[in-house]
Amino acid sequence: MKYAQLIVETEAELKNTENKQRLVQFQKRIRFLWLLKTEAATTQREAGEMVGWKLRQSQKIWQLYREGGLKSVLRKNTGWQSGKLSADQRGRLNEQLAASKGAESLAAVKSYIESEFGVCYSIGGVSGLCQRLKIKLKTARPSNMKKDKEQVAAYKKTFVS
Repeated sequence: MKYAQLIVETEAELKNTENKQRLVQFQKRIRFLWLLKTEAATTQREAGEMVGWKLRQSQKIWQLYREGGLKSVLRKNTGWQSGKLSADQRGRLNEQLAASKGAESLAAVKSYIESEFGVCYSIGGVSGLCQRLKIKLKTARPSNMKKDKEQVAAYKKTFVS
């Protein structure tokens, strides 16, 4: 691939931009492009190794550059995505779980998400989603199987709190 032709910016512009960057990650990204532009490295792997990256990181930065140019390479990552569900879908999931007083299992939540929203999650993914949304399985306290329901009702009527 002819990187020197594909990279629009000149070598001087890349050097100037690299010097203006405060964050090392952005300096490395510009240096990566500069190495490809000057043909000091002939492949993404070589240029990535020169700045201390593995091949996959080099490929990601090159893809960013190809899709959006220098601006997308210098755009700071805003953080992790919140998952496959939109904010509206997460709200509806919370409402459904609140209305039904929780779910029996992660498999039940998984099947609800698939049927309602058409989004496929693994059980581990559903577990992570529930942790992010602070959804906990509600379990009842254990009770004696031999208890007399009539006596319990009579006790509750006469109990003074």
